Amino acid sequence: MTSGSGWIGHGSSRKSKPYRKYRPLPALIVIGLLGAVSVFVWLNVIVRNSDLDDAVRCEPPASPPQGTVYTSLGHSGLGGTAPIPPDKVAVTVLNASGARNQAAMTTEALRTLGFDQVGEPANDPAYDKREAVCHGQIRFGENGEAAARTLSLVDPCFELVRDGRKDASVDLAIGTTFTGVGPTPEAANILEELTAWSQQHRDTGGGEQATGEQAPTIAPDRITEARQAHC
Repeated sequence: MTSGSGWIGHGSSRKSKPYRKYRPLPALIVIGLLGAVSVFVWLNVIVRNSDLDDAVRCEPPASPPQGTVYTSLGHSGLGGTAPIPPDKVAVTVLNASGARNQAAMTTEALRTLGFDQVGEPANDPAYDKREAVCHGQIRFGENGEAAARTLSLVDPCFELVRDGRKDASVDLAIGTTFTGVGPTPEAANILEELTAWSQQHRDTGGGEQATGEQAPTIAPDRITEARQAHC
């Protein structure tokens, strides 16, 4: 008599799959590639900034007055500084190009952009009987950093030079490769916004005198875009 128990075949039992070890190699390769790309990008940025610093540097170097030291800050030297409205910038244009009337024409062009506090143009004593081979230099002290930042929107190829002066005035020395005042479209928009803000707050009781505001907030990425150029 056959038993009532069912026959169990050898193939009926399900064998458990062997444990598959995790192989980290593909993930490590991806991470390594991403790291290499990041390093490549940053190296390009560093090299590009270094090339730009060399491109804007005036040659031969300017000769500062006795007791004054000129320090070149590089193209991005004022990256953390916000610009102020053009009408608050006290600037004097100096001719270091050797071209007649270059400083006078630049002075008038700056006035059309809203720079109301432009002094009388003059020859640049730092380039006496010499010429600056460059677009030019913006010279300023610690209190004039915001003013220098505004002027740098006029031409991103100006060399930024700190000279240790105590007041907020700036000098704009024009070099031989300067072809005239012509800010980029984005820079012109920023200058117009700054000028409009200043006019709106000029004679209002609750304006900048009451609030302590000196300028509207301009997004840093807009300033960076406005100062992009091939110098």
